[in-house]
Amino acid sequence: MYPISDLTAFCRKTTGDVPPKLVGASTTVVGSKMYLYGGRLVSERKMVSDIYMFDLETFKWERIAQSPEDDIPQARYFHSADTWRNHLIIFGGMAIKPQSENPEDLCVLNDVRLFDLTSRHWLPAAPLPADSSLIPDARYAHLSSVTADRLFIIGGQDLANVWLDDVYIFDLNSQAWIQRRDYPRHCGTYRSVAVTADQRVRLPQEETRGGQASARLGPVGSRFKVDKAAPTPANATQSDTLIHLPYSAQPTEDYPCDIFLFSNYNFTDVQRELEVFTPLPDGDFTVSDRSSSMTGTSFPPGLRFPTGAILGTYFIVAGTYLSQTYQSFSIWALDLINMTWSRIDPGSALASGSWFRSCLWASANKFVVFGNRNGNLVEDYNRRLLSWDHVTCIDLEAFGIYQPPPLVLDVPMQELGLAALEEGLMADFEIICDDGRRIKCSRKLLEDRWPWFKEQRRIFLQAATRALETMPSVSSHTPLPEVANANRQEPRPDPRLTPRAFNLSEPYPITLALLQYFYSMALITPLQHAPAVLSQLLLLSSTYQITHLQALVKHAMHRALSYATSVGIYGVSTLCSCRSLQIR
Repeated sequence: MYPISDLTAFCRKTTGDVPPKLVGASTTVVGSKMYLYGGRLVSERKMVSDIYMFDLETFKWERIAQSPEDDIPQARYFHSADTWRNHLIIFGGMAIKPQSENPEDLCVLNDVRLFDLTSRHWLPAAPLPADSSLIPDARYAHLSSVTADRLFIIGGQDLANVWLDDVYIFDLNSQAWIQRRDYPRHCGTYRSVAVTADQRVRLPQEETRGGQASARLGPVGSRFKVDKAAPTPANATQSDTLIHLPYSAQPTEDYPCDIFLFSNYNFTDVQRELEVFTPLPDGDFTVSDRSSSMTGTSFPPGLRFPTGAILGTYFIVAGTYLSQTYQSFSIWALDLINMTWSRIDPGSALASGSWFRSCLWASANKFVVFGNRNGNLVEDYNRRLLSWDHVTCIDLEAFGIYQPPPLVLDVPMQELGLAALEEGLMADFEIICDDGRRIKCSRKLLEDRWPWFKEQRRIFLQAATRALETMPSVSSHTPLPEVANANRQEPRPDPRLTPRAFNLSEPYPITLALLQYFYSMALITPLQHAPAVLSQLLLLSSTYQITHLQALVKHAMHRALSYATSVGIYGVSTLCSCRSLQIR
């Protein structure tokens, strides 16, 4: 029998233009592609400025040809690489001095270079500012992150390996350095990692606390009625009972994406620090220390050359753990809501071999680790060697770590949509339940928000049109009925659909919960969050291929998972092929 942890990860051999073994190369994920840049060849001690693209879906490498007409940056390693508006942003690093052929004749860099991933061309270097105090000192092994259209450069070391305790900010819109600030901590890639996210998770229950937004919509049950004093319908859902799930959204000035800087050092008695950089609208930023807030029954060991990421409400960190008796590539997650650490166990996938570089595939909720499953971790670590022959994919959703689905309608519009259903606004259609009860609704709304229903209506109207065309024009003339052509594969309308109704053949609570979703494009009522109703909604989302509903139901089930609900969730997730939820 296999342990459950072995179901969360798998290892594959990579194909295509597999890069050579490198030291100090960078990896950056954009969508479903990972870009590898620079590094030093292990075999020749030569710096390179090559770019490789790895397809995370096919596990195939492609070396990207660079135009000789471009101003190709100087080859380097231990630089930083980030992504912004489909560009790679390269900063700093260590290089061989220009015109020198001696691989030991080194220098450090402080240039910012952008590579357009669409055109596959390097952009010209940005001009240097007149104020030299804003130009960062040349450095390598520093940290970097992009948020609010700004590149943050944090720490690192100079050519003499002296720590540079400062933060510089580069405005990516104006292509100019705009700020420098002292930062009294030693930060570098050997011991620290700085990460941010493309999307921010919003917590509507906290943002709408006090019910002011709901109050502005008017009294429940009469939000679309002229007579606001009319009695509230019996089926009206009270605003204070609504459940708003956390959701993903693009960052704004009020809700930016923070940079999380995690450091660990003194590996014999590990010290851990976590600081949060919050960008401000005026170009400045604040720093808050969250180190003392971290809790848990166990904590990450000392991780060397850590890599990290933000997914949903979790901070993920991974790195090489070395002790006299045990060596491994270790992965940990910090719940940013309750600040609790937990270990990500990938089973046997990383139990042997040489693994050092990891990155997040956010759109698939997967953590990807590169290496060589036949290598020796200690030997390769001592040479700082990065291998790209194998890749291990870890399903983070199986650990409850995932990006929540975004909103289709904002919170007030969700409540107004629910009110439109409960008050019968523009109801010209009916959904018939299995007990014969009928729920009035808008046919146009169902067509707009339920693709399967829209397609069935189209088939129904085509069949009705054909029937009208075959009717005799004179009542006395009755032609022989036509025999259907076997070669004509015309779809037949669903027999449950009539011009004014659709027989869903589901219990009333399930039918009502489904209509509540179509009107609000959310799961916000207590009925929708009942475990049995969630299970049926997951089945309906699978049957009718309602992708957004399935994402919302899985989100709600992850949050509702407990010993009491686990059996039911396991059963329905198995039926609907929701593997991550099933494993968890």
